[in-house]
Amino acid sequence: MKTSGKAFALFLSLALAACGSSQTPRDAGPDGDGEAADGGDLFGTDQGDGGEDGGDEAIDCAAYLFEDVSIPTRDGKALAAFVRRPANSACRLPAILIQTPYNKENARSMWFAHPENEPLFGSRDYAFVVVDWRGFFGSKDAAVSGTQPYAQDGYDVVEWIASQAWSDGKVGTWGVSALCQQQWRTAVQRPPHLSALVPIFCQANQTYTQYYPGGVLRKEYFDFISAYFGIDILKDHPLRDNLWRLAETLIDLGKVSAPALVVAGWYDLYNAGTLRDFEAVRTTSNAAIREKHRLLVGPWIHFAVGGESSGAGRELDAQEKLFVDADKTIQRDSLLFFDFHLRGIQNQAAAWPEARWTLGGAGGEESGTWPPAGLERVYYLVSGGSLSESAPQAASVSFPFDPDDPSPTVGGQTLLPTLRHGPRLQDEVLARADALSFVGPELSAPLTVRGRMTVELAVSTTGADTDFAVRLTDVGPDGKHLLIADGIRRLKLREDFSQTSPVVSGERYALTVDMVNDLGYRFAAGHRVGLIVTGSNYPRFERNPNNGEHFYADAASSVAVTETLYLDGTSRLVLSLGE
Repeated sequence: MKTSGKAFALFLSLALAACGSSQTPRDAGPDGDGEAADGGDLFGTDQGDGGEDGGDEAIDCAAYLFEDVSIPTRDGKALAAFVRRPANSACRLPAILIQTPYNKENARSMWFAHPENEPLFGSRDYAFVVVDWRGFFGSKDAAVSGTQPYAQDGYDVVEWIASQAWSDGKVGTWGVSALCQQQWRTAVQRPPHLSALVPIFCQANQTYTQYYPGGVLRKEYFDFISAYFGIDILKDHPLRDNLWRLAETLIDLGKVSAPALVVAGWYDLYNAGTLRDFEAVRTTSNAAIREKHRLLVGPWIHFAVGGESSGAGRELDAQEKLFVDADKTIQRDSLLFFDFHLRGIQNQAAAWPEARWTLGGAGGEESGTWPPAGLERVYYLVSGGSLSESAPQAASVSFPFDPDDPSPTVGGQTLLPTLRHGPRLQDEVLARADALSFVGPELSAPLTVRGRMTVELAVSTTGADTDFAVRLTDVGPDGKHLLIADGIRRLKLREDFSQTSPVVSGERYALTVDMVNDLGYRFAAGHRVGLIVTGSNYPRFERNPNNGEHFYADAASSVAVTETLYLDGTSRLVLSLGE
């Protein structure tokens, strides 16, 4: 497959922009430590103590106005933005910055149309600035050839805000998904006036497992990225090669020098990456700041913060709405975090532990450190469809997999609006002949799992390659399987994502399948742990043609195969209890 130069440049814009450009910000020394390189600042942000003339007379800052502005960048371009600021020109407030590739006007209608319903955006204690990314919507004309300097732009916008008459010089950043990743790009540039950030539902770097979990293309996610950003280069790199090794390390979270409230959702598609990012900033960022980072996790899907709609405006159904942030917890905690770090208010945020999370399932709030260390519970897959804590006698069980008729995706960490999001009943999956299910004993007491879940399988196939897809479920008293996590693994990549290993028809192999998402979940008493095994989960993941080729769409033909699981104590589900 030939990669277009435009696609390659766009991918590098999303990845390499983390490094900024070859130009050094005027306020950053050669090591990026935020010390002035030339004794001056880019926008004249030295405003003294921020005091106002007029003695002790109170200033009314409650009334506000919106204005459209054009923000200059150091390379002579301009970014389109709108500002919501106090109408009284004597007011100087901290500001919250949002940078978006999805049109600033969408943000205006989503978060500012009814501020009385939005804890953060209804606050009169902050100015807000919402900017279109370079090359998108109002900033379309700012695009340059090659790599877009998104990180550099973030630095410039923060410093522009700090230079405005209505700014007190303190800036926080906020945003979800792509708006979240841009915060990390900005933060590692260390703009001097960046005081806090709230990255929600993203991961900082473009990683192999983000696009190829278990070595299998995350098809519906790739389809969106390819269509919206024009990137098709990813299909040229189905193995973890040097491009991925470069992309995975470009944003050095050790350079973050402002406190971050990192927000993750158990059912968000970036869940694992978000949690790894928190671990990174908590352990590698500046020693003076690392103790100030905080983590918040809830039972949320990717669209939890955007109201009642999926990505393209589809109304979420009743099941999906169970996993949105209806209580506005994220906005409320964001406001507390900003109040503490930007306004110096001693509030609940001052006493927050390192990590707080709300469990899925039967629920419950917990706190502590993440990832939690502790015990595991092992369930062995047993002939007849049960899960047991005792190793079984040797047996095997087989099932068919036809890539022309793949097992369907029903819920999960999905992105495309054509799919449903979050936990869903798996009746449609289990009604087919190509699914095996295993169910544990009824729980006499609640069972809580925390962290990373794994399925270890002993398998064989009649094809030249194949995939094994797993779905972890909560089985209720009615026997229905509710999906709570899933994973997949390509057999020819069982040993290493960097190179393939031969697959011989009928030969037995050990295969480890990691769940794509970390999990915090409480199974209620009377419920049971369930596991479903199939050969596909489509279109969440690309189907395997079973003939040794990487992609079904590129294969001249596909092969229907028989998959076999060996149930002799080597096939097992490993749950992390984190206690």
